[in-house]
Amino acid sequence: MTAPDPSRALSDLRAFSSDPLATMQRLYRENGTLSQLGAEPMRFWLTLGTEACEFILANSHRFSWEQAFTALAPLTGSAALLVNDGVRHRHLRRLVAPAFTVRRVSDHRDTVVRHIEAAVAGWATDDVVEVHVPLRRAMRLATVESLFGEAAMRRSEGLDDWLHDIHRAIDTDVLGGSLERGAGSAVWRRALLARSSVHRWVVAEIEQRARQADPGRDVLGTLLRGVDGTRLTDDEITDQLISLLEAGAETTAAQLSWMLYCVLREPGLWADVRAAAGGPAATTAVGLDHIVSETMRLYPATAIVSRKVATEFDLAGRRFRPGDLLIFSPFHTHRLPSVWRDPERFDPSRWVPGSERYHRPAPYEFLPFGLGPHRCIGATFATMAVTAACAALARRVDIELLTTNVRPKGLIGMHPEGGITVRVEEKH
Repeated sequence: MTAPDPSRALSDLRAFSSDPLATMQRLYRENGTLSQLGAEPMRFWLTLGTEACEFILANSHRFSWEQAFTALAPLTGSAALLVNDGVRHRHLRRLVAPAFTVRRVSDHRDTVVRHIEAAVAGWATDDVVEVHVPLRRAMRLATVESLFGEAAMRRSEGLDDWLHDIHRAIDTDVLGGSLERGAGSAVWRRALLARSSVHRWVVAEIEQRARQADPGRDVLGTLLRGVDGTRLTDDEITDQLISLLEAGAETTAAQLSWMLYCVLREPGLWADVRAAAGGPAATTAVGLDHIVSETMRLYPATAIVSRKVATEFDLAGRRFRPGDLLIFSPFHTHRLPSVWRDPERFDPSRWVPGSERYHRPAPYEFLPFGLGPHRCIGATFATMAVTAACAALARRVDIELLTTNVRPKGLIGMHPEGGITVRVEEKH
């Protein structure tokens, strides 16, 4: 394989930092599977296409998440699932997983609905509303209550702002060695202060719960109860909850906003959503689950994923060695014409079995939550939250989309730049 041109690699890095999504599509057209970007200490390989995704996801033992995300540990905490591999990751995940079973997650559906309904309560017919900000706050509140219980809501002042500061820094530093570390140092310092504040708040909630006879049915209570007589330490619980708070609320709010944007652009589809939100008796070919899947295809919460090579291997004609940083992209994979018919088109019918456009993707072709041992542990919660929130909105309001041609922004919790603006046509 021809050695990459250093000047071109730096030019492509600059393009990637300003518009990563368009740059990935261009580089795949030009170079195929592999493109090298940047120079030491910020050098990595874009590994694009189904061949790369299938190999990386089928060979998780050849990669290290811990090394890929070690730079984020001051924000996520050293016990967060994101920054652990191997035996410790399996131990942590086994003790966190009971909080996110289908049954446990369904217990939080009413919480999500209640906070969404509160967010739209002040909207009136003919109001013009930018929806992403209020929906993000509603989903944060719903996440806090699901994790810590209703009583914690009265003690959560400041939490929303702290979490936003943490998310902003993580999104800036998603490659594990910031593209903008010099310019972003103020962002990083602010995030570290916010993380300290969130840590103190979570520790206080754990101490509050320890004084109660019943740990409770929320996520904190489940983690304190443990599995077979074993539970996470207080520090480990704190790191899990901070990660879940930061990532869960941000990504679900972004997905909900994209879902509204996509649905409202399609004539008649909001009526289908309202019908589907009406309950089991509703009859419509396209259901909410199909709409959620199609939204996550076009706008996955995580646009790119980093992996550090742990053992040598060959991929697409190149030898990779320990320490090499690889990036693959659910966003890019979800828009490959070789996999998806009319990939840029929002078409929920492609998820309806029996439909002429139905396509059942291979596991490495549809990656809204990743795959394998590091698949997002909150995937079931996120899907429930987005579905329940959209149904609640459909039952409460008819809305008209005013925003057009929105650009995605961010690589974690990829959200609509400038938000989504709607006009309220009718309140129910």
